[in-house]
Amino acid sequence: MSSPIIKLFHANWSLCSQMVRVALYEKGLNFSEKHIKLCDQYPEGENLNRDFLKLNPLGTVPVIKINEKVTYDSVKIIRELDKLQGNNDINLCNNDFQNSQSWVLNTTITEGVKFASTIGTILPVFSAPLIQSMVKSLPLKSILKILLNHPRRDRKIIFLSMYFFGIAKNMPKAGIKNFVKELISLENVLSDGNEFFYGDFSHVDINMMCLFHRLKDLQLEDALYTNRTPLIKNYWESLKNRESYKMGILDYYSDKEYKILHEFYKNQSSAFLKPIIEKLSASK
Repeated sequence: MSSPIIKLFHANWSLCSQMVRVALYEKGLNFSEKHIKLCDQYPEGENLNRDFLKLNPLGTVPVIKINEKVTYDSVKIIRELDKLQGNNDINLCNNDFQNSQSWVLNTTITEGVKFASTIGTILPVFSAPLIQSMVKSLPLKSILKILLNHPRRDRKIIFLSMYFFGIAKNMPKAGIKNFVKELISLENVLSDGNEFFYGDFSHVDINMMCLFHRLKDLQLEDALYTNRTPLIKNYWESLKNRESYKMGILDYYSDKEYKILHEFYKNQSSAFLKPIIEKLSASK
């Protein structure tokens, strides 16, 4: 059987792109790639170009082409990749599919899920002030391109509101309570001595790896190292030791990403770290 021809359309910093890249490296699949300059980070806004919208009418990354079949949505992509035979013998879709699928959806940006209600939908809320700083640095013609070309009304409203009204500054406050609740729930389902979520590395571990790394970007990683979260701490250390963490996430950071983080946080912790840790300490 010939190897499938895989092409990935992705962005360095996109959370869902990171998830798919980690899956590709975990499976040991060969692929070509095209970096898409997203409209919230680059003046070019390549995800709003006609050719890309033909691939994904929603204008989001990642998108993957396996032979001639196009798939978007990280959950669906990883399911497709897991059906393929790569160089590594690994099954990313856990045998206990119903339970694992619930956690997979809980740990990604799932459409239709209530705002800031799951760990997967809370992280974008925490990212909002950083994204706003990037959007506000764009030239006006890029904002007009978003207004005219973005296929999603909700994204269009968010980006325009960030650019003109700076609405994102305090958005993370709306996610703190549920984030603490989600961390405690995760701590309670992890098993002492289990290196990964279900024992063997799987799809949910990919998602958690990327979410935890995003917390690191957002200067919130210390929330994983509290006395209330010892199992999460050990779990995160195990995830960071995977080769796919370096290959699928760290190796895709450029000077641009590091510069943005440095200029926004100035080597200081997030203003939202202290209230998160205080709520964690007060929880039972």
